[in-house]
Amino acid sequence: MNSETRADVQAFVQTAEQSGGFVWVIALVDFGARELRRTLVSDESYSTAAAAKDAGVARLAALTADRAAHV
Repeated sequence: MNSETRADVQAFVQTAEQSGGFVWVIALVDFGARELRRTLVSDESYSTAAAAKDAGVARLAALTADRAAHV
């Protein structure tokens, strides 16, 4: 993926209710190609949507830092 294409790719953190708890969902969307590239869903369940969102944001930050370290 070149830098021109990368500008149209964004990651989003959302939450979803699951079995009385909440999970985070990270979605990687390619707006240029108009497609969903990848999704990650937490294995852990959280008691509130806010807790799941915070954990998802932290996971996305860790993934971003890991990717930057390996580029």
